[in-house]
Amino acid sequence: MSKLYIFTKQHLTANCVKITNEQLMKYSLLLLFLCVYSSLYSQEKNSRSIVQFSDKLLIRANLIKQSESFLINDDDESTIIEANNTYKIKLSGNYKFLGLSIGFSPNSGNSNFKSKFRNAQLRLFYNQWFQTIEYRKVQGFYQDDFNIGEPVAQFPHFKTTNWTGSTSYIFNPDFSLKHLLSFNEWQVISEGSFVPSINYGSNRLSDFVEDGKYEQNNFDIAITPSYFYTWVIKERWFISSSIAPALGVRFSKEKISGIETEDTFITKALNLSLQFGYTSNDISAGAKFNFDSNAAKENVERNFVNDKSYASIYFGYRFNPPRFIERTADWIEDKIGL
Repeated sequence: MSKLYIFTKQHLTANCVKITNEQLMKYSLLLLFLCVYSSLYSQEKNSRSIVQFSDKLLIRANLIKQSESFLINDDDESTIIEANNTYKIKLSGNYKFLGLSIGFSPNSGNSNFKSKFRNAQLRLFYNQWFQTIEYRKVQGFYQDDFNIGEPVAQFPHFKTTNWTGSTSYIFNPDFSLKHLLSFNEWQVISEGSFVPSINYGSNRLSDFVEDGKYEQNNFDIAITPSYFYTWVIKERWFISSSIAPALGVRFSKEKISGIETEDTFITKALNLSLQFGYTSNDISAGAKFNFDSNAAKENVERNFVNDKSYASIYFGYRFNPPRFIERTADWIEDKIGL
């Protein structure tokens, strides 16, 4: 019988990048230095580095290149299975303090082996606080034989479901995270900021195996001291990068045919991103690259590693919002004092 899910991997290529503890420590020390410098430096500044678009509604479309695969460990053999949806589309709307996005993967009409992908994300900004809530589900995985172009094994009921959240604080008021995420601000002067976060959420894996139904439920919580910096080039063009090591804990529960086992893991992670684009009064466009490596403590019985890499291009347009959206946002701002 299969012993499931030693690691999960979302990638652009088949290459897996392993982050060692020593490398993670070096990145963390570098980040800490940059964070302290940024925090002290930002307290001395009072520049007009951000243009507000609070009265505009931005609609954005993203085309994302990404694949997702799981490794199944069966005794001494390992099998990699993949979801059959490489390209994903995300549609977003952002107005004032609120952002909402919905993602999906178009079905391939040339393939009988389909996967389902659904994603929804809510973003809330309150002064220098930033909150995200995200739902994500993928179902339908296959083991490919690249020589014949057909799957040698099918896992149509295999699915992963995630509910995650993140609470962040932006230390430097002259740095705009909205410029990078919701695009209803415009960073016109180069700035950086320390952005510590608390990340939390649940992940559920399930499938039907020979002895019944397999379920794995994980709850994660981690502290992430992120650092962002945006270089502005001739005002309208920009390049932005970020680094975010994380340390946390995972509470895991497995259930196979009614038999449950529980375990707890120390987790560590490193996230790197690079983004570049163009901003004007009406348009935001660009591309983003992201790498995220997660691992559990290595001396436990099962070692969990989750690597995610993706590239996306986006285009957004700003315009005056419909009257009912403007009235609703004004009512919320008045009631909760935003």
